[in-house]
Amino acid sequence: MKFRIKETRHTRNVSVDIDINKPDEEFVGLVDENNSPGKLKPLIDTAWKGLKNGFAPQLCEEGVGGTYFMHDAQKRKIGVFKPQDEEPYNINNPKGYRPRLGSDAGIKEGILVGEASIRECAAYLLDHGNFASVPATDLVLCQHPAFHFSDKEEGECVDAADMMDDYEVLRSPKLGARAKIGSFQEFVSHDGDCEDLSRSTLRQFPVDEVHKIAQLDIRIMNSDRHGGNILYKEVFNDFTGEESFELIPIDHGYALPSKFDEASFEWLQWPQAKEPMSERTRKYIASINVKQEVEMLRVKFGKTIREEHINVLKTSTMLLQKGAKAGLTFYEIGSMVCRPYLDEMSTLERLVAKAIDEVPQKDENGFLEVLSKLMDEEIQIIAQEGI
Repeated sequence: MKFRIKETRHTRNVSVDIDINKPDEEFVGLVDENNSPGKLKPLIDTAWKGLKNGFAPQLCEEGVGGTYFMHDAQKRKIGVFKPQDEEPYNINNPKGYRPRLGSDAGIKEGILVGEASIRECAAYLLDHGNFASVPATDLVLCQHPAFHFSDKEEGECVDAADMMDDYEVLRSPKLGARAKIGSFQEFVSHDGDCEDLSRSTLRQFPVDEVHKIAQLDIRIMNSDRHGGNILYKEVFNDFTGEESFELIPIDHGYALPSKFDEASFEWLQWPQAKEPMSERTRKYIASINVKQEVEMLRVKFGKTIREEHINVLKTSTMLLQKGAKAGLTFYEIGSMVCRPYLDEMSTLERLVAKAIDEVPQKDENGFLEVLSKLMDEEIQIIAQEGI
């Protein structure tokens, strides 16, 4: 069966082939199979087998949005599905964060209701070579009676005028009413998250493991990096006989905002942030090509990643690359990004405001040139005096 996804805030139409025999049959399928990470296709097929074996999506009690664990045919967790219409303040949110009259604003600045799942996918695409270990993520369409619906007519789509849903499923007469679109992320086995770990345990994390997450968070201007969305896994090195830790960053729905005022990095308080970057990390940061990244995001997500989000990515990447080249630590760069107090602008915010005063931001080349010089001056001071 073929049906079309009309992306109401986008400019694309995507056709999806779903092999189902009856309208309400459970299924899960990639929205854009021809432009999806290769690792996800077999994982999606495995999740579908789990549905056929009767293992329903399991709602996670944590968090403020609808998050469902997906299983394989043996009921092992293999994926995490986050429907767009169950995000906070969207029409079918199961946690009490119902739509707000006259507003399509999400929890974070510049990220509209229904756009968090796009960020989840974008973070994975921006994690080139899986340097930061972001689990494989992409958009899928999934149908199952376990999903949550509000008192509104079951399965009714919210159109663009309501500004409550990024996507409108144009259903054929055979398609059921409970199809939902959202992000599907590979479930990675782990031993816990960092929320409640002691300071002594946090100190045992390898420096490079912390730094790989730090560089990602600065680039995507993560506004929601806390201990609960940094997973850890204890690993044993057969060669050295030593035990260590691997870190896995998840929950990137509030990345790529439109401003810099809500950046928040848990690792900024960890001792590893003050350690020098390794040569491997510096080379990786230097290799980032933001122009290619911007084009990739535009092709994949159309207008959902708007110009203000692109400007944030360009600015944050510029700062990261300049800071790494000058030998700053992630603590020093992160301290430039994050506000010292809620009502006090960060160093980066001040630099951006000063650049805008000199050159309007609509003159992109002129603005970035002025901002680049201001960053150089500030970074030179920090490199000499420290923070």
